[in-house]
Parts: sequence; C-alpha cells; structure tokens
Amino acid sequence: KDEVLFNTVLDACIQRRDKARMTRIIESFESSQTFPSVHTYGLLIKALGVLQRTGRCRELWRQMVERRGMKPNDITLSCMLDSLVCGGCVDEAVALFSTWKAQVPVNTVMYSTLIKGFANLGDADRAMEAYKEMRAEGHTLNLVCYTSLIDAQARAGNMAGAGEILRQMEADGIEPNWITYTALVKGHCVRGDLEEALKVFQGMVSRGIAADTVVFNTMLDGCVRHSHFELADTMLLEMSKFDLEPSNVTVSIIIKMWGKRRRLEDAFEAARKALREGKPELDTQVGTCLVSACTYNHNMEKALEAFEEIKTWSCCGGPDAGTYGTLVAGLAKHGWVREAVDFALQGLALAAGPRPKIRPLAEECLRQLFEALRQHGLV
Repeated sequence: KDEVLFNTVLDACIQRRDKARMTRIIESFESSQTFPSVHTYGLLIKALGVLQRTGRCRELWRQMVERRGMKPNDITLSCMLDSLVCGGCVDEAVALFSTWKAQVPVNTVMYSTLIKGFANLGDADRAMEAYKEMRAEGHTLNLVCYTSLIDAQARAGNMAGAGEILRQMEADGIEPNWITYTALVKGHCVRGDLEEALKVFQGMVSRGIAADTVVFNTMLDGCVRHSHFELADTMLLEMSKFDLEPSNVTVSIIIKMWGKRRRLEDAFEAARKALREGKPELDTQVGTCLVSACTYNHNMEKALEAFEEIKTWSCCGGPDAGTYGTLVAGLAKHGWVREAVDFALQGLALAAGPRPKIRPLAEECLRQLFEALRQHGLV
C-alpha cells in the first residue's frame, strides 16, 4: 500500500514537472531501503530522467535486471529509453531497445522516443528507418511520432520529405498541432525560404491552431537571420495582436535585429522596455546579445555601456561567461587590447571567487585575445 501511495504521489509530481518535490520523494524512498516493483522502477527512472540524472537511471536499470533478475515491462523500458534520449545517449537507447525488443512487447511510444532522439541529432535517415520499421511491424503512428519525423526532415533541410510525412499524417487522421507547424516553419526558415515559412504559419492560424511565442520566435529568428526586416516588423505587430508575452528569446532576437539594422538605440530600448514592464525578467543571454549587437556595429563605447547596464539588472546575476567572452573578443578585435585584458582578468577573478558558477572564458575568446596581444607587441 505504501508503494501504491508513493507511485501516485511521484506520478503527480512528474506530471507537474515539480522537480523539487520529485527530488525529496526519491531521496526519501531510497533511504527507506524498499525494494521497488517493476512498475515503481519505471516511475523512478522516469522522474530521474526529468531531473537529468541519467547515470542514476542506469544504476536503477542494472539493479532491476542484473542484481534482482527482474524483467522490465513495456512501460519501464519506455521510461528508460526516454531518459537516455533526453540525456543525449541516443545510440545507447538504440542498443538497449535492440537488446530487449524480442523479450518485451514493443509499442509506438518506444519508437516515438527513438525517432525523437534521431530528430534531436538531425539524423533524418535513421528517423526514416525507424518509421519504415514501425510501418512494417504494423504499429500505429501517433502525433509525437509524426511530429518528430517532420522535425528530423526539417532539420536536415528536406522540406519535400517533411511535406510528404505531413500528408501521410493527415491521411492517417492525425491533426498536426503547433509543435508540428513550428518544426515546418523552422525548416523553411533555416533554408531561407521565408515565403513558404509564412504560408505554413498562416495555414496553421487559418486552421484555428493558436500561435504561441515559440512559433513567433521561430519566424522572427528566420527573418533576422536572412535580413527580412520588413517581415520581422510584421510578425512583431502580429504577435502583439495575439496578446502574447515576449520571452527572453524574443527580446534577444529583437536586439539582434536592431543590431543588424544598425539601430543600436532601438536595441537598448528593447531591453529597457522589457525591464520597465517586467515581462520577461531578462536573463544574461539577453545582455550578451546586447553587447554583441554593439560589437557587430564596431561601437566599443556602446558595448561597455551595455555591459555596465547589465550589472544593474536586478532580475539576473549580472554578466556571465558568455557576456564577458563576447565583450573581451569584441574589444580585442577592435584594438582595445588593454581593456580586453582587464575584463578577461575580471571575469576570471569572479569565476575563481564570488561567482564560481561562471565558466572559464571560451578557448576561441582567449585565442582572439592572445592574437591581439601579439599583434600589438604585448606578448
């Protein structure tokens, strides 16, 4: 009975993505010295996967199948596959699937998980192989599976293949959702085909599927990357009509846009507007984009101004390694070598002292710094 209660509570935390409670519940269970059932192993592995503790998932799996000689069921195997895929261990997940495929009933969820992993790797070929294997074995594809397939093809730039899968998906009676459409929009944007991306976006809206911040960000990013600024202006106007709150990604893209348009004051205003409204609470990535916009425009005075402003943002911990690296590289590139050294030392001092979570400066940043020092005869 205690195990049933534990499973109920843990499952509720998983559904809510309540990581703090999950951690406490798992620690309490493990300290109880209780031997879990196969079903409970599955829930523990699923929760640990959400917590990105892939190593502990492996330990529990080995405990179950090797030390206790228990046979996993389809749910437990699905949970383990998902934890490996979410941990970036796709090949390990494929090997595990192959090992147990003949002993555990295979289902659509397992294949969907593997296809999602292939999509994350941009491996469209292996995703299609899994799709064909599913078809041959008579498995019914679900929304997640089809969307992952489309995502894999879109990431590989094969929009014709993505379109074919979409048509098959609709022929099977499965309605695409906003995630499906976002994958299609992103694929067209990566190829620079903003006209097709806009058609897909408009098609989604015309079908009554609500556009969210993610799909708008995808469209905006494509516009900015390929310098379609008028379309970017239109998308920002449309986003306001949908009454969507911008995310940090949105603000970062807007800052990049103004930087590419050589309008730094507008880039600063985008950040300041978000700070005034408190939506969103800006993170250091936004600050790094602001510094980058300044260095892109060869304006080191503005880059230093941006850096100092970031220090005043109460919503984040101040400049991070990315911010320091962007500033140091920009200063070095533009001949502000002594200032670059000062900021590099400042960043390293923070990492070694009051802010140990700051990563060391990237190798490429240090390479640029030392190259600038060499060119100016300072080393």
